[in-house]
Amino acid sequence: MRGHEVRPTAVRTAITHTRLLDGTGNPEYLGDIVLESGLIADILPAGSFKDDGTTILIDGAGLVTCPGFIDLRSSSDTAPLTDPARHSALTQGVTTEVLGQNGANCAPLTDASASLLRHRLAGMAPEWADRDVQWRTVGQYLDHLDSGTGTNTAYLVPKDAVRALAMGSAAVAPSAQQLVTEVKAMADALEQGAVGLSSSAPGASATPAETAELEALCAAVGAYGGYWAPTRNSLAVPVAESVARSIALASKTGVPVHLTHLAADGAGAADLLSVLDRALKAGVDLTCDSHPYLENPGMLASLLPGWARDGQDEDVLARLDDPEAVARIRSELEASADIDWDAVTIAFVESGQLAMLVGQSIARIAAIQSSDPATTLVRILLTDSLATGVLYAAGTEDDLRAIMGHRTHTGAGVGFRSEAAAHPGGWGAFARFVGGFALEAKAMDLPAAIHQLTGRPAQRLHLANRGVLAAGNAADVLVFDPDAIIDMATFADPRQPAAGINHVFVNGVPAVSEHQPTSALAGRALRRGPEGTTQSL
Repeated sequence: MRGHEVRPTAVRTAITHTRLLDGTGNPEYLGDIVLESGLIADILPAGSFKDDGTTILIDGAGLVTCPGFIDLRSSSDTAPLTDPARHSALTQGVTTEVLGQNGANCAPLTDASASLLRHRLAGMAPEWADRDVQWRTVGQYLDHLDSGTGTNTAYLVPKDAVRALAMGSAAVAPSAQQLVTEVKAMADALEQGAVGLSSSAPGASATPAETAELEALCAAVGAYGGYWAPTRNSLAVPVAESVARSIALASKTGVPVHLTHLAADGAGAADLLSVLDRALKAGVDLTCDSHPYLENPGMLASLLPGWARDGQDEDVLARLDDPEAVARIRSELEASADIDWDAVTIAFVESGQLAMLVGQSIARIAAIQSSDPATTLVRILLTDSLATGVLYAAGTEDDLRAIMGHRTHTGAGVGFRSEAAAHPGGWGAFARFVGGFALEAKAMDLPAAIHQLTGRPAQRLHLANRGVLAAGNAADVLVFDPDAIIDMATFADPRQPAAGINHVFVNGVPAVSEHQPTSALAGRALRRGPEGTTQSL
């Protein structure tokens, strides 16, 4: 356990006369739902629950009760370590988060990568200044998370983490023996409970050896019943092209694929969704997610061509200081019609010399400096040691609705790695999806919206007992007011809890009670189990 913190004990709770949405997409019905010993003990006709005086009663009249939301693209890999109470997730109804997709290698670790992780954690949370990262394997990491977090957590292994076990920080393709070591490390991670693999999407400049590396890892993940979550690795590559490459690799290796943070670019959503539809018709096991905002967070370095981003940070910075490499970068970026420099805005910087650029577009900065956008980008990245974050506008509201209405779609959170500049989706994406798009804009009916945030992501994770309201399932339960649920976070004030979230239970324990977070640490680490199912210990 962490210090004096003690895992709370679940007591019996009954939510009566409530509108039940079970997470399957089926129509709602009225009923009473009873939570006891961490499970859904019973679901009864409305008004039929008989209290013996030992039950906490919640009047659910007019309120919707559904499974807790599942975030397949959590806002931060390190949040459960530096912010175990997870108020930002729980106050928007999220009870389960999938970690491992935002660049922090939390497991498996070498001694060197553990030292880097500890340094990162110490910079984010004062208490880590006196702690060491004690775990090395995925199993040990999940044990650590299981000692107390506000939400349930599942873990995708970053490709760079298994790469580091085989070859340290070397920025070269692995040898045949090193690739065997990587695949063995991936298999070990899956056997210890990881749910799959995360990586950048395959790039056009990948060498045959690099492609073979990713294919071997994906084949291993598919064999163990896990899934692969590729992330678009460059804003300079059309999204449909990036997605098509990922789908091709998934089709070749047989691994189920979950495409993260889909957003339309200048081509619109139609071309993108046609790629998904063709893949489904061909039998690819495919899901995707997006968030309900046109503004997307990212790193400025992602605008560089793929070859310019290869290797460690020092390799990238060396290229940015090489006139010949810079000339090539400029030429390739100027030839690309896929970057709207007016739509790329500086969101945060680490260098004080660049503070005045926050909130300005690359196009405007370049004009002020009497320069071109590519040269401006290189200067900023050099000065800020690649640490610059951006927001980029993508698509239209109609594109957003089209993606969110696709039959493979699930909800997703949003977050920045910097505490200096957060995206409001970190506190409000799920409430915005339900309140703004399903209820206010009527982009879809409420049962379908809840299914996208509960039952469908649970199916992707192969969760055996979560994501659906049913007797015997884990009591991850949300009670919300359909007339009040909405995001309150804004870009100006991004850390505001959502409205309309009345109660949240994690494993039967109140995590939000009468709109207020309790700071209970009732979450569990969810582990991939036999035959690919995912369960808590």
